[in-house]
Amino acid sequence: MKTTAQTNKDLITKLDKEVALIKKDIEIIKSNHLFHIEKSIRQINYVLWTVGIMNFSSLLIMIRGMIG
Repeated sequence: MKTTAQTNKDLITKLDKEVALIKKDIEIIKSNHLFHIEKSIRQINYVLWTVGIMNFSSLLIMIRGMIG
């Protein structure tokens, strides 16, 4: 039967491995995935501005038609 010290050592070793894996995953997310997320957000932002400008232009045309 394992002693408490050996059990604690095994637990610490397991936790060290898990922390190392988490650090690796965070580094992958920081270096790769964030770039792609930012790129997607820029594209969405461009589309939203385009749609907003089109809506504003349509509003101006409608107001011009009502006035004139």
